[in-house]
Amino acid sequence: MGWQFKSAGSFADERAARDFAERNYLESGDVRTRNVGGRIELEIRQSALDGRHLQDCGEGRRNGWN
Repeated sequence: MGWQFKSAGSFADERAARDFAERNYLESGDVRTRNVGGRIELEIRQSALDGRHLQDCGEGRRNGWN
């Protein structure tokens, strides 16, 4: 069984996505990024999100999650 990831939105670049993850104290193994059509998609492992309220100031984000 593989890990389940949830989309955390699109970012302008890899650094902005990683900065968001660091600000929310997420381990590097709990996040992954993908380059999709010139934008960076950040995904967070579902188990890392359980009960967590992510802090989002919108820096570098192009769109948010639902």
